[in-house]
Amino acid sequence: MSDTPAAPTQPPDQPGTASDVKRTLGPAGMKLAAIGALVLGLLLPQYFVAGLIGERESRQAEVQSEIARAWGQSQTVLGPLLVVPMRPSLGPDGKPVAPWSIAIPASELSMTATMEPERRRRGLFEAVVYTAQVEFSGRFGQVAAILPADADPDWAGAFLMTGASDLRPATDAPTLRWGERPLTIFNEGAMRCGPTEAMRWPLGLNGPPEPGAAFTGSMELRGTGTLAFVPAARRLQFVAHGPWATPSYVGANLPLRAETDEAGFRAEWAGGMAAQAIRLNPGHCAGNVLPSAMGVALLEPVPTYRMVNRTAKYAVLFVLLAVMTYWLFEITARIRIHLVQYGLLGLSMVLFPLLLLAIAETLGFGVAYVISAAMVMGQAGLYTAAVTGRVLLATIFAGVLGVLFGFLYVVLRMESMALLAGALGLFALLSAVMAATRRMGTKEA
Repeated sequence: MSDTPAAPTQPPDQPGTASDVKRTLGPAGMKLAAIGALVLGLLLPQYFVAGLIGERESRQAEVQSEIARAWGQSQTVLGPLLVVPMRPSLGPDGKPVAPWSIAIPASELSMTATMEPERRRRGLFEAVVYTAQVEFSGRFGQVAAILPADADPDWAGAFLMTGASDLRPATDAPTLRWGERPLTIFNEGAMRCGPTEAMRWPLGLNGPPEPGAAFTGSMELRGTGTLAFVPAARRLQFVAHGPWATPSYVGANLPLRAETDEAGFRAEWAGGMAAQAIRLNPGHCAGNVLPSAMGVALLEPVPTYRMVNRTAKYAVLFVLLAVMTYWLFEITARIRIHLVQYGLLGLSMVLFPLLLLAIAETLGFGVAYVISAAMVMGQAGLYTAAVTGRVLLATIFAGVLGVLFGFLYVVLRMESMALLAGALGLFALLSAVMAATRRMGTKEA
């Protein structure tokens, strides 16, 4: 008999150990779990890319504010109000009554704004500014009949009040005519009325104006982004037009008619206020009782940072599709791809929003999207050819990325239907993956 001791037997694997998990999942399951962990790890660089996009978007907003301060803020225009101060009087207790006045809106007011937009750049950032030529005309009705019974008007101190948010000097000085008589501004810009800087135009009346007293005027304004008008009249018609393809109508009332073509936009509003007379505080301001403004905002045709930000939110989809395609290559083509190669491919996908941001700041979103997509597709396609050693698989992978990039661009350009299109696209993608893996368990068995 041999004296050689028997080799010790290995204890069986304990349930719940790493070996037990490996035996339960199998090689394909372990690889898939590692790929899932890798995708979660790639969310970290994606988080930093999203933070950079937010930082650049904030910088764009800062530059727009700086340009607005230098050129002119968003403008809100106040049409002429007839302000009639009351003579000093004593109350029932014998004490002087605080000064007050009555503001009378025009019975009819027509305003037309001709806007000339342009872009102002500061470095890589820009803002949309404009110069607006505002023409207005109108008339007043029975002014004397509107005043309260206890009013003691000082007609010699009556004046017309107009205004705008930012009255910094423009090329042409504002003008206002009372009938055929030109008026002169008194103490221009010395007071504010709600959102506007007010201008006083003394009338020098000897008594109440005749019914139907007419006025005409104009002002040139410089602003950024938005031009709005306060409908401070019994009946108001307001028209705005300019060579801009992407207007947005803002405020309390939408335009009655609006059209946009190759020449630009044209919009018409109608409105008015019910009050025939407004009692003013001692500062002669009606800002707290006037109706809300309405107007037009000049939007960017393609808001670059918003589009890049929306693209970055789909970066996880790019990564998932890329690694899933590689995993399907392993299963269907019987090739082995290292986990590091999965990681490098995922980083290439994460790099797409960063490339898009950097190029879009110079060339615009549309051109930047094509260039960035072509760069990533070329890099990933060549890398796939080197990893798999098969040109056909590299071509298939580049085609899959091309379909994804094209589909995403369509979704980004859609507004109301973007969610529906995205959901249907994800459903189709999941269906394709399910079809490709439907016999995976059968083959392994």
